[in-house]
Amino acid sequence: MKRLLLICLLIGSNLWSATPGRARERLIPVDGVAAKVNDRAITIGEVMVAVQPLERRLRMSYTGRELMQRLEAAYEQVLESMIERALIVEEFKRRDGQMPRQAVDQQVQAIIAENFGGDRGRFLQQLREEGMTLQEWREEIRDQLIVMMLRNEEVSPRVVVSPRQIRAAYESRLHEFQQAAEARVRMITLPQPDPEAHAEAPDAPLALAEQLRDRVHAGESFAELARTYSQDPRAVRGGDWGWIDPGVLRPELATIAARLDPGEISEVIETAEAYYLLTVEERREARTIPFHDVRDDLADAVRREEEERIYRAWIERLRQRHHVERFELGDGQRLL
Repeated sequence: MKRLLLICLLIGSNLWSATPGRARERLIPVDGVAAKVNDRAITIGEVMVAVQPLERRLRMSYTGRELMQRLEAAYEQVLESMIERALIVEEFKRRDGQMPRQAVDQQVQAIIAENFGGDRGRFLQQLREEGMTLQEWREEIRDQLIVMMLRNEEVSPRVVVSPRQIRAAYESRLHEFQQAAEARVRMITLPQPDPEAHAEAPDAPLALAEQLRDRVHAGESFAELARTYSQDPRAVRGGDWGWIDPGVLRPELATIAARLDPGEISEVIETAEAYYLLTVEERREARTIPFHDVRDDLADAVRREEEERIYRAWIERLRQRHHVERFELGDGQRLL
Protein backbone atom coordinates (compact mmCIF):
# COMPACT_ATOMS: atom_id res chain seq x y z
CA MET A 1 0.00 0.00 0.00
CA LYS A 2 1.32 3.36 -0.98
CA ARG A 3 0.52 5.12 2.28
CA LEU A 4 2.62 2.98 4.64
CA LEU A 5 5.39 5.53 4.99
CA LEU A 6 2.89 8.29 5.70
CA ILE A 7 1.44 6.29 8.55
CA CYS A 8 4.86 5.75 10.04
CA LEU A 9 5.19 9.52 10.12
CA LEU A 10 1.81 9.91 11.78
CA ILE A 11 2.49 7.60 14.69
CA GLY A 12 6.04 8.79 15.24
CA SER A 13 7.71 5.43 14.70
CA ASN A 14 11.02 4.82 12.95
CA LEU A 15 10.05 5.22 9.31
CA TRP A 16 12.31 2.52 8.03
CA SER A 17 12.50 0.06 10.90
CA ALA A 18 10.06 -2.49 9.47
CA THR A 19 10.83 -4.80 6.58
CA PRO A 20 8.51 -3.65 3.75
CA GLY A 21 7.66 -7.14 2.57
CA ARG A 22 6.65 -8.30 6.02
CA ALA A 23 4.64 -5.15 6.60
CA ARG A 24 2.67 -5.67 3.41
CA GLU A 25 1.86 -9.26 4.39
CA ARG A 26 -0.03 -7.91 7.41
CA LEU A 27 -2.15 -5.40 5.51
CA ILE A 28 -5.89 -5.93 5.64
CA PRO A 29 -7.40 -5.58 2.15
CA VAL A 30 -10.26 -3.22 2.93
CA ASP A 31 -11.64 -0.39 0.84
CA GLY A 32 -13.55 2.67 1.80
CA VAL A 33 -13.17 5.97 3.56
CA ALA A 34 -12.76 6.22 7.33
CA ALA A 35 -13.10 9.99 7.49
CA LYS A 36 -13.03 13.16 5.42
CA VAL A 37 -11.68 16.57 6.32
CA ASN A 38 -13.09 18.96 3.72
CA ASP A 39 -12.23 17.10 0.51
CA ARG A 40 -9.25 15.25 2.02
CA ALA A 41 -10.08 11.55 2.46
CA ILE A 42 -8.53 9.26 5.07
CA THR A 43 -8.99 5.68 3.92
CA ILE A 44 -9.70 2.68 6.11
CA GLY A 45 -6.59 1.04 4.67
CA GLU A 46 -4.41 3.91 5.87
CA VAL A 47 -5.80 3.60 9.37
CA MET A 48 -5.37 -0.17 9.41
CA VAL A 49 -1.71 0.19 8.43
CA ALA A 50 -1.19 2.73 11.18
CA VAL A 51 -2.78 0.42 13.74
CA GLN A 52 -0.43 -2.46 12.91
CA PRO A 53 2.42 -1.58 15.32
CA LEU A 54 -0.12 -1.30 18.14
CA GLU A 55 -1.88 -4.44 16.98
CA ARG A 56 1.28 -6.54 17.23
CA ARG A 57 1.84 -5.45 20.82
CA LEU A 58 -1.80 -5.97 21.76
CA ARG A 59 -1.86 -9.50 20.32
CA MET A 60 1.01 -10.45 22.63
CA SER A 61 -1.04 -9.49 25.70
CA TYR A 62 -4.71 -9.98 24.89
CA THR A 63 -7.05 -12.41 23.16
CA GLY A 64 -10.70 -12.74 22.33
CA ARG A 65 -13.16 -10.02 23.21
CA GLU A 66 -10.65 -7.93 25.14
CA LEU A 67 -8.27 -7.93 22.16
CA MET A 68 -11.12 -6.82 19.90
CA GLN A 69 -12.05 -3.98 22.25
CA ARG A 70 -8.47 -2.77 22.48
CA LEU A 71 -8.01 -2.96 18.72
CA GLU A 72 -11.15 -0.91 18.25
CA ALA A 73 -9.82 1.67 20.72
CA ALA A 74 -6.49 1.72 18.86
CA TYR A 75 -8.30 2.23 15.55
CA GLU A 76 -10.22 5.17 17.00
CA GLN A 77 -7.08 6.67 18.52
CA VAL A 78 -5.10 6.45 15.29
CA LEU A 79 -7.98 7.73 13.17
CA GLU A 80 -8.37 10.70 15.50
CA SER A 81 -4.67 11.57 15.18
CA MET A 82 -4.96 11.39 11.40
CA ILE A 83 -8.00 13.66 11.42
CA GLU A 84 -6.11 16.19 13.54
CA ARG A 85 -3.20 16.08 11.13
CA ALA A 86 -5.53 16.61 8.16
CA LEU A 87 -7.19 19.55 9.94
CA ILE A 88 -3.84 21.26 10.37
CA VAL A 89 -2.87 20.74 6.74
CA GLU A 90 -6.25 22.03 5.59
CA GLU A 91 -5.85 25.11 7.79
CA PHE A 92 -2.46 25.76 6.20
CA LYS A 93 -4.14 25.56 2.80
CA ARG A 94 -6.90 27.97 3.91
CA ARG A 95 -4.24 30.49 4.89
CA ASP A 96 -2.58 30.15 1.46
CA GLY A 97 0.54 28.97 3.25
CA GLN A 98 3.66 28.19 1.27
CA MET A 99 6.19 25.54 2.28
CA PRO A 100 9.59 26.35 0.77
CA ARG A 101 10.86 23.63 -1.53
CA GLN A 102 14.23 23.95 0.16
CA ALA A 103 12.73 22.92 3.52
CA VAL A 104 11.35 19.73 2.00
CA ASP A 105 14.66 19.03 0.24
CA GLN A 106 16.56 19.39 3.52
CA GLN A 107 14.20 17.03 5.34
CA VAL A 108 14.43 14.41 2.59
CA GLN A 109 18.23 14.62 2.63
CA ALA A 110 18.25 14.30 6.42
CA ILE A 111 16.16 11.10 6.19
CA ILE A 112 18.42 9.63 3.52
CA ALA A 113 21.51 10.47 5.58
CA GLU A 114 20.13 9.13 8.85
CA ASN A 115 18.38 5.99 7.65
CA PHE A 116 20.28 5.04 4.49
CA GLY A 117 23.79 6.28 5.17
CA GLY A 118 23.37 8.84 2.41
CA ASP A 119 22.68 6.11 -0.20
CA ARG A 120 20.02 7.71 -2.41
CA GLY A 121 19.76 4.61 -4.58
CA ARG A 122 18.83 2.44 -1.60
CA PHE A 123 16.34 5.09 -0.51
CA LEU A 124 14.65 5.08 -3.94
CA GLN A 125 14.58 1.28 -3.94
CA GLN A 126 12.76 1.35 -0.60
CA LEU A 127 10.20 3.76 -2.04
CA ARG A 128 9.64 1.44 -5.01
CA GLU A 129 9.12 -1.52 -2.68
CA GLU A 130 6.56 0.53 -0.75
CA GLY A 131 4.79 1.45 -3.99
CA MET A 132 5.41 5.17 -3.61
CA THR A 133 6.86 7.68 -5.99
CA LEU A 134 9.40 10.24 -4.87
CA GLN A 135 6.86 13.00 -5.47
CA GLU A 136 4.30 11.28 -3.23
CA TRP A 137 6.91 10.88 -0.52
CA ARG A 138 7.89 14.54 -0.80
CA GLU A 139 4.24 15.52 -0.37
CA GLU A 140 4.06 13.47 2.83
CA ILE A 141 7.22 15.17 4.10
CA ARG A 142 5.70 18.53 3.22
CA ASP A 143 2.56 17.74 5.24
CA GLN A 144 4.65 16.68 8.20
CA LEU A 145 6.57 19.94 8.11
CA ILE A 146 3.33 21.89 7.86
CA VAL A 147 2.03 20.22 11.02
CA MET A 148 5.23 20.98 12.88
CA MET A 149 5.32 24.58 11.70
CA LEU A 150 1.70 25.44 12.47
CA ARG A 151 1.82 23.74 15.84
CA ASN A 152 4.90 25.77 16.71
CA GLU A 153 3.07 28.93 15.65
CA GLU A 154 -0.28 28.24 17.31
CA VAL A 155 0.67 26.33 20.45
CA SER A 156 4.23 26.79 21.68
CA PRO A 157 4.24 30.63 21.92
CA ARG A 158 1.03 30.53 23.98
CA VAL A 159 2.39 28.20 26.63
CA VAL A 160 3.08 30.29 29.72
CA VAL A 161 3.70 28.65 33.08
CA SER A 162 3.81 30.86 36.16
CA PRO A 163 5.47 30.09 39.52
CA ARG A 164 1.98 30.12 41.03
CA GLN A 165 0.87 27.32 38.68
CA ILE A 166 3.88 25.22 39.59
CA ARG A 167 3.28 25.71 43.31
CA ALA A 168 -0.41 24.87 42.86
CA ALA A 169 0.53 21.69 41.03
CA TYR A 170 2.81 20.72 43.90
CA GLU A 171 0.09 21.29 46.47
CA SER A 172 -2.46 19.32 44.48
CA ARG A 173 -0.08 16.37 44.05
CA LEU A 174 1.43 16.16 47.50
CA HIS A 175 0.51 12.49 47.67
CA GLU A 176 2.94 11.84 44.80
CA PHE A 177 5.83 13.30 46.79
CA GLN A 178 5.50 11.20 49.93
CA GLN A 179 8.51 9.00 50.62
CA ALA A 180 8.27 6.10 53.02
CA ALA A 181 10.89 5.55 55.68
CA GLU A 182 13.97 4.00 54.07
CA ALA A 183 17.12 2.22 55.13
CA ARG A 184 20.50 1.74 53.48
CA VAL A 185 20.87 -2.04 53.67
CA ARG A 186 23.75 -4.43 53.02
CA MET A 187 23.29 -8.18 52.92
CA ILE A 188 25.35 -11.37 52.79
CA THR A 189 23.58 -14.39 51.28
CA LEU A 190 24.79 -17.96 51.75
CA PRO A 191 22.53 -20.54 50.04
CA GLN A 192 21.42 -23.63 51.90
CA PRO A 193 23.53 -26.64 50.88
CA ASP A 194 22.26 -29.42 48.67
CA PRO A 195 21.75 -32.28 51.17
CA GLU A 196 23.03 -34.88 48.73
CA ALA A 197 26.02 -32.90 47.49
CA HIS A 198 27.07 -31.72 50.97
CA ALA A 199 26.06 -34.62 53.17
CA GLU A 200 29.45 -34.56 54.88
CA ALA A 201 29.11 -30.89 55.98
CA PRO A 202 25.44 -29.88 56.01
CA ASP A 203 26.04 -27.02 58.45
CA ALA A 204 28.92 -25.41 56.54
CA PRO A 205 26.98 -22.30 55.33
CA LEU A 206 25.61 -21.70 58.84
CA ALA A 207 29.07 -22.02 60.33
CA LEU A 208 30.46 -19.61 57.73
CA ALA A 209 27.68 -17.10 58.38
CA GLU A 210 28.45 -17.16 62.11
CA GLN A 211 32.18 -16.72 61.39
CA LEU A 212 31.51 -13.77 59.11
CA ARG A 213 29.36 -12.13 61.78
CA ASP A 214 32.16 -12.52 64.29
CA ARG A 215 34.67 -11.05 61.84
CA VAL A 216 32.48 -7.99 61.30
CA HIS A 217 32.27 -7.51 65.07
CA ALA A 218 36.04 -7.83 65.17
CA GLY A 219 36.36 -4.86 62.82
CA GLU A 220 36.41 -6.29 59.30
CA SER A 221 34.40 -4.57 56.57
CA PHE A 222 30.93 -5.99 55.99
CA ALA A 223 31.15 -4.80 52.38
CA GLU A 224 34.44 -6.57 51.72
CA LEU A 225 33.20 -9.79 53.27
CA ALA A 226 30.07 -9.58 51.15
CA ARG A 227 32.16 -9.17 47.99
CA THR A 228 34.16 -12.27 48.91
CA TYR A 229 31.54 -14.62 50.32
CA SER A 230 28.02 -13.53 49.42
CA GLN A 231 26.29 -15.47 46.66
CA ASP A 232 23.75 -13.11 45.19
CA PRO A 233 23.87 -10.52 42.36
CA ARG A 234 24.64 -7.65 44.77
CA ALA A 235 27.82 -9.27 46.06
CA VAL A 236 29.89 -7.27 43.55
CA ARG A 237 28.55 -4.10 45.20
CA GLY A 238 29.52 -5.26 48.66
CA GLY A 239 25.99 -6.55 49.28
CA ASP A 240 24.62 -3.03 48.92
CA TRP A 241 20.85 -2.84 48.32
CA GLY A 242 20.90 0.95 48.38
CA TRP A 243 18.10 2.97 49.92
CA ILE A 244 15.03 0.76 50.17
CA ASP A 245 11.79 0.44 52.08
CA PRO A 246 12.61 -2.64 54.23
CA GLY A 247 9.11 -3.88 53.46
CA VAL A 248 10.22 -4.87 49.95
CA LEU A 249 12.36 -7.66 51.43
CA ARG A 250 10.96 -11.10 52.16
CA PRO A 251 9.10 -11.09 55.50
CA GLU A 252 11.82 -12.81 57.56
CA LEU A 253 14.33 -10.19 56.46
CA ALA A 254 11.99 -7.21 56.45
CA THR A 255 11.09 -7.64 60.13
CA ILE A 256 14.71 -7.61 61.20
CA ALA A 257 15.81 -4.86 58.80
CA ALA A 258 13.02 -2.66 60.16
CA ARG A 259 14.33 -2.83 63.73
CA LEU A 260 18.11 -2.76 63.28
CA ASP A 261 19.86 0.41 64.43
CA PRO A 262 22.36 2.03 62.04
CA GLY A 263 25.64 0.12 62.21
CA GLU A 264 24.07 -2.91 63.90
CA ILE A 265 24.59 -6.41 62.48
CA SER A 266 21.76 -8.94 62.54
CA GLU A 267 21.95 -12.41 63.93
CA VAL A 268 22.22 -15.12 61.28
CA ILE A 269 18.80 -15.35 59.63
CA GLU A 270 17.81 -18.78 58.34
CA THR A 271 15.23 -19.43 55.66
CA ALA A 272 14.47 -22.51 53.61
CA GLU A 273 16.70 -21.18 50.81
CA ALA A 274 19.64 -19.47 52.50
CA TYR A 275 21.34 -17.94 55.52
CA TYR A 276 21.52 -14.15 55.67
CA LEU A 277 23.39 -11.44 57.49
CA LEU A 278 22.00 -7.90 57.39
CA THR A 279 23.32 -4.55 58.38
CA VAL A 280 21.64 -1.15 58.20
CA GLU A 281 24.11 1.63 57.50
CA GLU A 282 21.72 4.59 57.62
CA ARG A 283 18.07 5.41 58.05
CA ARG A 284 15.91 8.27 56.92
CA GLU A 285 12.43 8.93 58.16
CA ALA A 286 9.30 9.16 56.07
CA ARG A 287 9.12 12.58 54.50
CA THR A 288 7.54 14.78 51.89
CA ILE A 289 9.94 15.66 49.10
CA PRO A 290 10.38 19.44 49.35
CA PHE A 291 9.10 21.70 46.60
CA HIS A 292 12.54 22.95 45.56
CA ASP A 293 13.66 19.37 44.84
CA VAL A 294 10.87 18.74 42.33
CA ARG A 295 10.21 22.25 41.02
CA ASP A 296 11.98 21.78 37.68
CA ASP A 297 10.30 18.44 36.94
CA LEU A 298 6.94 19.88 37.96
CA ALA A 299 7.47 22.90 35.72
CA ASP A 300 8.10 20.56 32.77
CA ALA A 301 4.98 18.54 33.59
CA VAL A 302 2.80 21.64 33.94
CA ARG A 303 4.20 23.02 30.69
CA ARG A 304 3.33 19.79 28.86
CA GLU A 305 -0.18 19.85 30.29
CA GLU A 306 -0.65 23.47 29.30
CA GLU A 307 0.67 22.75 25.82
CA GLU A 308 -1.78 19.87 25.45
CA ARG A 309 -4.67 22.06 26.68
CA ILE A 310 -3.85 24.80 24.18
CA TYR A 311 -3.38 22.25 21.38
CA ARG A 312 -6.76 20.66 22.12
CA ALA A 313 -8.49 24.04 22.12
CA TRP A 314 -6.87 24.88 18.79
CA ILE A 315 -7.93 21.57 17.23
CA GLU A 316 -11.48 22.19 18.44
CA ARG A 317 -11.47 25.58 16.71
CA LEU A 318 -10.24 23.90 13.52
CA ARG A 319 -13.10 21.42 13.76
CA GLN A 320 -15.53 24.33 13.80
CA ARG A 321 -13.83 25.92 10.81
CA HIS A 322 -13.46 22.84 8.61
CA HIS A 323 -15.88 20.08 7.69
CA VAL A 324 -15.10 16.74 9.38
CA GLU A 325 -17.05 13.60 8.59
CA ARG A 326 -16.39 10.14 10.02
CA PHE A 327 -17.67 6.81 8.70
CA GLU A 328 -18.27 3.60 10.62
CA LEU A 329 -16.69 0.34 9.51
CA GLY A 330 -19.01 -1.79 7.42
CA ASP A 331 -19.94 -5.41 8.10
CA GLY A 332 -17.15 -6.67 5.88
CA GLN A 333 -14.53 -4.40 7.36
CA ARG A 334 -13.29 -5.78 10.63
CA LEU A 335 -10.19 -5.31 12.74
CA LEU A 336 -9.72 -9.04 13.37
